[in-house]
Amino acid sequence: MNSRLRSLSGVALMLLIIPIFAGLLACLPVPIGDPERSRIDPDLSGIWVVLAGGETFDESGFYVFEPYDKRTWLVSGAALIEGDDSDLSEYDLTSYDGFVELAAAKPVADSYVSIDQIVIYKAWIKKLGGEIFMTWEPKGMLDDGIPEPEVWITYRIIKNGHDRFEMQAVNSESDLFDDVKVTRRAYEKVISRNSDNPELYVDSKDEDTVATLVRVRESELQFFEELFQTIVGWD
Repeated sequence: MNSRLRSLSGVALMLLIIPIFAGLLACLPVPIGDPERSRIDPDLSGIWVVLAGGETFDESGFYVFEPYDKRTWLVSGAALIEGDDSDLSEYDLTSYDGFVELAAAKPVADSYVSIDQIVIYKAWIKKLGGEIFMTWEPKGMLDDGIPEPEVWITYRIIKNGHDRFEMQAVNSESDLFDDVKVTRRAYEKVISRNSDNPELYVDSKDEDTVATLVRVRESELQFFEELFQTIVGWD
């Protein structure tokens, strides 16, 4: 498998847990910001529920933003999987209260509710045009060693207090990038000049383009831990 195919396979995994974004439109050919010069925002560290973007549960899951050092996070995530003996549509997973009800009612098991894989990213932030942007670099795609990524996913971060924030994907196919040199500096200039321009971001009339994340409370932490134990097998 060549490096490009490995990179695109990582993008495919990303889409399993954030299907509300418009696929490869969210993937830039260059990273935004420099992970060696960034600083993490402690408010974004922690365990987060990704609320469903519509009426179905299959747009929901979890992310863990774990500080790797003072500059970057290790981001891991997973999507919720509905079992054969379960109907998750009865829970409103567009709200955190729906997760509370789900965690109280459904055991973690393949036949009820589970996850089947974890995806991993390196992430860092950069402030441009008065907005915070976070770049995700796919990790964990091993074949002939660790490949250099060929795509990066970049989101605008919209903070709504300590326990809630939103992510809006930058659109790599926006006309704003036409005839722009494919370098980090050139792309950063476009983003900085257009940070409040709706044309900079992924847009779709058929689905939401902003993911809402809510911090997992201690009361639901056991549910989260049991989900991840099915994959990583910690005790």
